[in-house]
Amino acid sequence: MLERTTPPNVFIRVLPLSAGAHYGALAGAFVMLDFPLGNRVIPGPSVVYCGSVTGAFYLNRPEELAVYEKVWASLLSLALDEEQSRRISANIKEEVHHG
Repeated sequence: MLERTTPPNVFIRVLPLSAGAHYGALAGAFVMLDFPLGNRVIPGPSVVYCGSVTGAFYLNRPEELAVYEKVWASLLSLALDEEQSRRISANIKEEVHHG
């Protein structure tokens, strides 16, 4: 199912509970937005979006972006690779459908 519904530019990586405590838990949910060149000569600046129950904010200062880039790199280093993530997702799907 993941293969049929996932666009080719989306990669799913599972962060197992065995990874333990990590910076992502401290950072909370965030989205890093990078803007492609398109018709521009210089790419648009990256932005971090953080949403909450009562509002949202955007971060774009280099020192703020650097912190979130480190958090993202840390999460990627702890996450399973794409094939492992695909297998564990399939196993969970199987367990849910067949108890």
